[in-house]
Amino acid sequence: MRTMGNDATTPNDAGASKAPTPPGTSPASKPTPEEARGDTSLQTDITKILGEVKLPERRAVPGAPPNPDPQNQYATTLADPTAPVPKAEPVSPPEDEAAQGRAAPVNPDRLGSLHTLKDDLQHVVQENKISYVRAVALEEEKRHRIEERTPPKIRASKHSLFTLFVVILLVGTGALALGAVYIITNQRAVQSNAGLQSNILFAEQKVQFPIDNEAPGDIRRTLASARNSGSLTLGAILQIEPVHTSTDASGAVTATPTTFGEFLTALGTRAPAELARALGDDFFFGIHTVDENAPVLIIPVRSYERAFAAMLEWEPFMNADLDPLFTGLSAQAVGPDGVPIAREFEDTVMRNYDVRALKDDAGTIQLYYSFPTRNILIIAESPFSFTEVLSRLRADRRL
Repeated sequence: MRTMGNDATTPNDAGASKAPTPPGTSPASKPTPEEARGDTSLQTDITKILGEVKLPERRAVPGAPPNPDPQNQYATTLADPTAPVPKAEPVSPPEDEAAQGRAAPVNPDRLGSLHTLKDDLQHVVQENKISYVRAVALEEEKRHRIEERTPPKIRASKHSLFTLFVVILLVGTGALALGAVYIITNQRAVQSNAGLQSNILFAEQKVQFPIDNEAPGDIRRTLASARNSGSLTLGAILQIEPVHTSTDASGAVTATPTTFGEFLTALGTRAPAELARALGDDFFFGIHTVDENAPVLIIPVRSYERAFAAMLEWEPFMNADLDPLFTGLSAQAVGPDGVPIAREFEDTVMRNYDVRALKDDAGTIQLYYSFPTRNILIIAESPFSFTEVLSRLRADRRL
């Protein structure tokens, strides 16, 4: 019986002698000391990371039924939180090496491996038998829950800054627009009346000529002296703008262009009143530099029939009324038989346009007028001025 007792083995002894071996390892293989120390260091680092990270507790919802399928419950923890945390031993260099100022040799057994998110995901995949996609989805869901709990103060502050920038931009643009309107208004106030400012013909130069409180003879002589003293280049035109001047309470001088009827009155002409009504208020008066400094008058026409009839009525007095602004001729001319006759306007053609011209004794035209269109009246002295005026009117598409 003793022999059988000695030879027999108890179930506990059999179980102890036949412990299951982990898969992938042979029963005869044993871990080396280096591998054992590496596993201990890895477990220590994982335990320290888990000790610093505070994961939210999963609490059961009261009244919720338990999950019947435990296989669908996945744990995202990286290690067992109930395992005891070993204390790391402080590493200090030897006193003799520290005193000599040399660094102590680094023990390779004490170096821990660097853990990344990829390593954590691999560990979770191996422990819970889930795919990488599922592990990444769980991590993203956790991150979104943290972002949702973050107060939207930063987003609100960015929106407020953008709104403030837009408001400042709109206010600045409005201020610039008001300033531009103010400047333009002041400039127009200093200028003369824009409604009567002549834009009929282009001129190289322009001067204003006040006609207030001046006698008609003085005005004509002043204009004649300006004609004779002109120093423009050949072919250029100087515009002389007759104006009325007035001074307000602040002392600012305002110049207002005169109408054509007021200009005829200031010159003391005997033109019929119907002529001023048939012509426009705006007009152009200038000096054209050609073979001589020749005067030019251009007036828009309101009524061609009435204007032409009024010009025929003014013909006997026109030359005398415009002298010395235009070259003056005697009222009588020498006839074919040497008998003096009244000097009169004659019909002629210039540049294929009908012209009424007044000639001197040598047959040279000294004064003429023409209606190149039913909307324009030209009064001039030199035939070269007629050609230049027609060319500039065509360039401005007025002819």
